[in-house]
Amino acid sequence: MRRNVLLGMLCVAVATGGAAATPPLTIGAAVKMALEHNPAVRSAQAAAQADAANARRAKGFRLPSVDLTEMYDRTNNPAEAFGFQLNQKRFSLQDFAMLDPNNPSEMTTWLTSVQLVQPVYTGGKLSARIHQADLMSHASTLMHSHTEEQVAFDTVTAYTNLAKAREYLDVITKARDTTARHVKLAEQYAAQGMIVKAEVLKAKVFLAHMNELVEQASSGAQLAEAALNFQMGLDQSAHHELAPLPPAPPVTGSLQSWIDRALAHRRDLGAAKAKLNAGRLEEKVATSGYLPQVAVIGRYDWYDDAFAGNHGMSGAIMAVAKLNLFRGGADRAARASAKFRTASFESNIHRFQEGIRLQVRQAWQELLTARARHLTAKAALASAREALRVREARFKQGLDKMIDLLDAETQLRQAEVSELVARYDVALATYRLYFNSGTSIVALETSPEAH
Repeated sequence: MRRNVLLGMLCVAVATGGAAATPPLTIGAAVKMALEHNPAVRSAQAAAQADAANARRAKGFRLPSVDLTEMYDRTNNPAEAFGFQLNQKRFSLQDFAMLDPNNPSEMTTWLTSVQLVQPVYTGGKLSARIHQADLMSHASTLMHSHTEEQVAFDTVTAYTNLAKAREYLDVITKARDTTARHVKLAEQYAAQGMIVKAEVLKAKVFLAHMNELVEQASSGAQLAEAALNFQMGLDQSAHHELAPLPPAPPVTGSLQSWIDRALAHRRDLGAAKAKLNAGRLEEKVATSGYLPQVAVIGRYDWYDDAFAGNHGMSGAIMAVAKLNLFRGGADRAARASAKFRTASFESNIHRFQEGIRLQVRQAWQELLTARARHLTAKAALASAREALRVREARFKQGLDKMIDLLDAETQLRQAEVSELVARYDVALATYRLYFNSGTSIVALETSPEAH
């Protein structure tokens, strides 16, 4: 009996220890989970795979196409009947002389045909289309990578916001507990006649306000957790224990160096440039309409009056050249359209680059501002803590009123929130600078050396 009890206790301990051993969610693990489950990543990956398949398809047009055709024909048309009789090699001069060729009997023909077409020259259209397909595939690959970076940035932002929301909830909860302690102290002093009951009422009103702030903070934390689950592609009601937020990644160099990095490494800009180059080739495609098209065609036919028969067989090899002489100005319009569309896209690329410069500049200034605010907030927090300590001591001595103590609590809470917000703003601005500059957040958060 004793042994069974001990074994049961051991099993409970092991089970409890296994549950407690579940590690908290790190920011790197959150990013990995988002890359695996976020629908945006899967969508971008599928689009990249589709464009890669299109690139392979375009290259396939360089190779010969081979088609197998089966045709059934039953006719009494004089010309067709005569031709099919020859093709089946059933023509007889004796029958031709005895029968009326103008009124032949109905004739059944099965034709099995294999045809091979090899393009020889397309005026540059085929090579341009292949190059376009390669460029579009490259653009999709870059956009897939950019989508991963966007999801990683959004996940890091959601993770940081959840950590901030929970810390804010903790700050407000502690402030509420301090207020509750002061209410009890005021009630004791009022019972002893040291302060009037109006002071107690002020404290209770303040406590009710603090309870409301705690509820608001709790709701905000729940929404922040749902936002993180959304980015990770999980059930929005899932709960996570978070690991401590790691220090923000380092930021060195000048603003211009970060702008230069963005123009060189932004994947969405690279994708836009690849699409621009693909668009430039459209003018070459349109120009091919003025040039001859040359192909070689080989065909072999089997004729019979029964399916899959081969009583009559024949083959042919031919070279075909086609030159467009007039299409109502369609080719000229196609060239003009391609030229203007390219010019339009070039202007969009220029605007895109200027927008990236602005994004990096904004993130840089936000980081500098957040750092300055954090230094100021830390100093203000230390001062507010000391002020509350002094006010609390004076209140206990009967030298200060409850309103003075509550004001000190309010100032401390505001100082704590300001420091908290500024500290997290430094982290968020740092990650935004990394993302806007094209620096890989995926590599930063998922590498073995990360944090």
